[in-house]
Amino acid sequence: ETAALVHNVGLETDPNRHHVVGRDILLDHPPAGLDDFERHVVALTTYLHRKRITPGKLEKKLSKAAFAGLPELAQAEALAIAALVRMADGLDYSQTGSSQLGDVQRTQDRVTIEVKGPHAAVDATRAQRKSDLWHLLFEADLQFRPAQMALFWNPSRQAQESEQPVDAAPEKQELPRHPGLLVDDTMAQAARKTFAFHFQRMLHHEPGTRLGDDIEELHDMRVATRRMRAAFQVFGDYLDVNRLRPIRKGLRRTGGVLGAVRDLDVFWDKTRRYLDALPPAQQRDLDPLREVWEAERERTRGEMLAYLDGDRYARFKDRFAEYLQSPGAGALPALSNKGEAVPRRLQHVVPVVVYQRLAGIQAYDEWVTRPDVPLERLHRLRIAAKRLRYTLEFFREVLAPEAERSIKEIKGLQDHLGDLQDAVVASGLLRDFLTWGTWGHDQARGKELTVPTAPVVAPGVATYLAARQIELQNLLDTFPQAWARIHDQEFSRLVAASLTALSL
Repeated sequence: ETAALVHNVGLETDPNRHHVVGRDILLDHPPAGLDDFERHVVALTTYLHRKRITPGKLEKKLSKAAFAGLPELAQAEALAIAALVRMADGLDYSQTGSSQLGDVQRTQDRVTIEVKGPHAAVDATRAQRKSDLWHLLFEADLQFRPAQMALFWNPSRQAQESEQPVDAAPEKQELPRHPGLLVDDTMAQAARKTFAFHFQRMLHHEPGTRLGDDIEELHDMRVATRRMRAAFQVFGDYLDVNRLRPIRKGLRRTGGVLGAVRDLDVFWDKTRRYLDALPPAQQRDLDPLREVWEAERERTRGEMLAYLDGDRYARFKDRFAEYLQSPGAGALPALSNKGEAVPRRLQHVVPVVVYQRLAGIQAYDEWVTRPDVPLERLHRLRIAAKRLRYTLEFFREVLAPEAERSIKEIKGLQDHLGDLQDAVVASGLLRDFLTWGTWGHDQARGKELTVPTAPVVAPGVATYLAARQIELQNLLDTFPQAWARIHDQEFSRLVAASLTALSL
């Protein structure tokens, strides 16, 4: 019990090396009531609870001066406790405390443990990954499985390396509907709740993203990463961004890898709708384009799976989970260096944040109501609109009902500008194909530019390019109407009304 309670004792000092720091703390300042033998057992358990364990790594850790002289019995006890703490840590990977152990079935050479709860898929997968030390110590195979899931389904690298088939996806588990924000939360507390809410969703949709049968799984996983990246922009002034930089970097990398595949899916989803509207005799006109699209998607999906199976992604999830399970981690001081109180409660800060986002949109009026607005400027307006929408969505629990209408209105502008940007990107990709016959061109990927030796003959693609150009022009023509709904006093009053609940 003591080993379990103190296994994260080094987290506040050095999150990236907290297992090492925790070991040293426990050796120098052992919990009261432990004898010398127990002190070493607890310290070794803490030292072994993090990072993947292999025979070579285990031998190296046991050779450290503090543990090399432990009697064989003491080492065996410490290793058994460490194996249990590692798996228990995995069972709480979703940071919700909701997973519970269900039925335990034992055969001659295997123990299967059922995991129940709304996040069972996530926690069972992590517990399986952290059963590596157990499997080094004991002959009995240990398998964690979510309730109502195919017995050996496991998207982790360990399952992929096993002989069991990965041939079934998990049944959908219910996720919490809200982060649970309160008006008297600090911004740092609200940030942790918001991150945890979307982190659970990212993990929840990871198995389906790996499986690849439903492109909406990838979409939902990517959305979760984008929401968390946006949350850093909203809450960043109230967090120790230097301490959280590795997490932010991991989010950016994860979002980029997922986005590369998702953007291809979006492109072809709109292309498919175009094809479906054509006469049957013309629905094969884009086959040459589809061939290069499929090759590009296969390439980017391969890169995505390699990343999800890699150590970078594993470290990112570990760091994020450690931050989420550490109350107060990443929060800035409540008082300034001069002893002045820093506004940090939602009821005081949210109005300022929302009005800043609203002003960031309204400032575009003089730039987007001129003739021949640059497409890049409209793209920047789309980003500003997204920031306001995400901010309202993050705080909707503590806002008045008018927030929902505000979100709906801003989403209309964001969708209009999103379709416009999709048409811009698609037109560029189609022009590249008609020039080079490839998806994109070598110069854009940093390769040496080569002049095509033969023209690309694809009249169907040229016709499709013309259709996307017409779509682009229509979106530009109708932009003033979409903008007028937002640059209107009624919308500003709607946003102001959304904030009234904070002053009650």
